[in-house]
Amino acid sequence: MNQSNRRSGPSAHRSSRLLAGVIAAIAVVGGMLVSPPAAEAADELFVTPVSGRVSDIVNGCPAGSRPTHQGVDINMNSNASVYAASAGTVTTAVNSNATTGYGSQVVITHPGGLTTRYGHLVFGSVTLKVGASVPQGALLGRVGSTGNSTGPHLHFEMYNNGVNLTNAYFACGQGNVAALTPLKLRPERPVNADVNRDGNPDILAVSTAGRMTVYNGNGYGSGSGAWRAAVLGGGWETTRALIHGDYNGDGRGDFMAVRTDGALWFYRGNGANGFVSSRIGGGWDSIRLLAGGADFNNDGRADLVVVRADGALLVYPGNGAGGFTSAILVEQGWGDKDMIVAGDFGRDGIGDVMARDTSGKLFLYSGTGAGFAAPVQVGNGWSGMSILSGGVDYTGDGFADLIARDAAGVLWIYPWNGSAFTARVKIGNGWNGHRLIH
Repeated sequence: MNQSNRRSGPSAHRSSRLLAGVIAAIAVVGGMLVSPPAAEAADELFVTPVSGRVSDIVNGCPAGSRPTHQGVDINMNSNASVYAASAGTVTTAVNSNATTGYGSQVVITHPGGLTTRYGHLVFGSVTLKVGASVPQGALLGRVGSTGNSTGPHLHFEMYNNGVNLTNAYFACGQGNVAALTPLKLRPERPVNADVNRDGNPDILAVSTAGRMTVYNGNGYGSGSGAWRAAVLGGGWETTRALIHGDYNGDGRGDFMAVRTDGALWFYRGNGANGFVSSRIGGGWDSIRLLAGGADFNNDGRADLVVVRADGALLVYPGNGAGGFTSAILVEQGWGDKDMIVAGDFGRDGIGDVMARDTSGKLFLYSGTGAGFAAPVQVGNGWSGMSILSGGVDYTGDGFADLIARDAAGVLWIYPWNGSAFTARVKIGNGWNGHRLIH
């Protein structure tokens, strides 16, 4: 039985940006030029280098279980052919029977600062020389277990100028893959906060007097008429949390509300600033922090992520009908976090979390579909913010942003560009009159 590698690969930067490009798709098999099997391959930058089963990704499955693992492991494929994922120049070609490192391996440099690595190949199967130009689909070697490996598999890495892209194409639980088929970026699944169905995210706010207002956005976050207010009504005094998202998959923005009695309510959006409510559970009074609307387990449905009073982080998978299945404990140690926001900040279809700790530092926890990767600090000095929310694209650039209210009552958009925040955008003054903003 083939086993996945449990120890391979040096450390490298995590992926924070996806890539796009076009390259003619040509494969070389047995000395003959053949077209890749899919017609759309000419529009793809990479093809899958080997057939087999995905068993591990960058940082491991579950997330963080292998913090130094920097590639995808594809196993159940002993002695299978390994192909070049894209055309380029061979910069490393090693035949090694060592029990450390990558063993027999090939590294290819591609145009535009892209590189791919193919590790643990069969000793003696690498016949290419450094400096050789290879087309996409060129035979590189065969799947083996050389180097720091516990069983036959291909260890495959993808980089763009030193940034690891591998997890943008592979996911925990993905299953079987086929050689020479086009590699697809995992689809984006942005959080839906559009409650009037005009294609732009909106803001829900509950005043200190218990009145709810929706602020319909223009998709840019600023400018004339950027936020058009519509009062939805009173009676929201007992609501202690709002969580936006499309929880029944109908394309209309919904929200979840937790009340002070611990009841969880689903508010199904009608696409016209209206909602129909239904109680879906109780016992949520033990939940200290809540966020949601993103897909954390890679099943295409909006989930909730929560932090309990004991500091445990859990995911409640959505059932696609406005409810949730049993909670999954992800990890402990979130007791120092006092605010969390969910969103697809990596644009890979998997939910991520921005979390502020009690010292005012802001961290990004990138989701993997089975948990979260090690946190990356993305900011300081956030302790002056009394509300932190968002996780949707307020500025129309394709990236999920944050909104935050400062001590003076000014509400700001903090645009995210995939790896950092750009200059903040002012929404307006006087937002201290709202107890909840989401």
